[in-house]
Amino acid sequence: MTTLADHYYTSCLDYLETLGLDSQSVLSAIHFSEYANKQAQQLAPRISLSSYNALLDHAQQTLNEPLFGFKLGQQIRAADFGVLGYLIESSNNLASAISSLLIYDRLVADIGKAEFEQQEGIAIIRWLPDASCSSQAILRNMTAWVSVIRQLLNPQLSPSSIFFTESWPDNEIKRLAKWFNCPIKINAQYNQITFPSSYLALPFKTDNAAINLALKQVSAQQLSGFKSQQRLAEKISHLLMAKNDLDDCNLIRTASALNMTVRTVQRQLKQQDTSFVCLLENERKRRLQGYLGKYPLGIVALKLGFNDQSSFNRAFKRWYGCSPLYYLKYKSIKT
Repeated sequence: MTTLADHYYTSCLDYLETLGLDSQSVLSAIHFSEYANKQAQQLAPRISLSSYNALLDHAQQTLNEPLFGFKLGQQIRAADFGVLGYLIESSNNLASAISSLLIYDRLVADIGKAEFEQQEGIAIIRWLPDASCSSQAILRNMTAWVSVIRQLLNPQLSPSSIFFTESWPDNEIKRLAKWFNCPIKINAQYNQITFPSSYLALPFKTDNAAINLALKQVSAQQLSGFKSQQRLAEKISHLLMAKNDLDDCNLIRTASALNMTVRTVQRQLKQQDTSFVCLLENERKRRLQGYLGKYPLGIVALKLGFNDQSSFNRAFKRWYGCSPLYYLKYKSIKT
């Protein structure tokens, strides 16, 4: 499952509010409906990557800001990272903070993997995003890392270089280079930040060993709970992804394949604030991107497991607010 914490998602909405955009209007525009039944959850709510991409893309287009993720990343606060943010703040130095990031990053967003290495006096922190991550999500993540470290160490601190797998025009690269105060490399193999290894030993002004230890215990408990809660949804998502098509794909067959009762599957998925219907819909939307425009709509409907094209058309209008034909003619799929 590719998800992010509710507080990381709502921090985007908070920033948009400061720019004059109403949160409810924005959520309505992207057809967001993931805040239902929050009270029934055992863990903090998680938001899907598709909804995150939709929010960032909508903001980029509405504000006409091609580097919206970059602007958003500059506004990051410890609270936006939840307990991980405070854990990093209470670390004694950058090396300790990076260690916590590598272990607990998925508490904030399970949409990529952080890696770290050192090479002859140069330290490298790399982020391997999920293939579905938008360029704005990548921009926010990379910018936020640098912004947080500047807040904790020195506002003038600069990396040696920043690498992006994405590409931007020269004027936008100049904007990035001016803020990061280092060379920007585009079309790279990895999204990564390089900096002198000597930075690792720089002490944090907010160092607090006692609080750091307590927060590590809390983070470990949350991570354990998160892994446990995610397991069944991940299994079902993987089962759906492995099927050649989604015909005759239903809850009864899936529960049987997992050697579980239907009621048990429903109960555990409800605790994770999802359902089989939601997981199936996510898989249908994921496959749709490769089908639409390639096959006749009737074939697309069958491949996605709909009984007929009219059922597919209704689902499509619910997802994107228009018919498949209109979408093919005037738009492109972004979620």
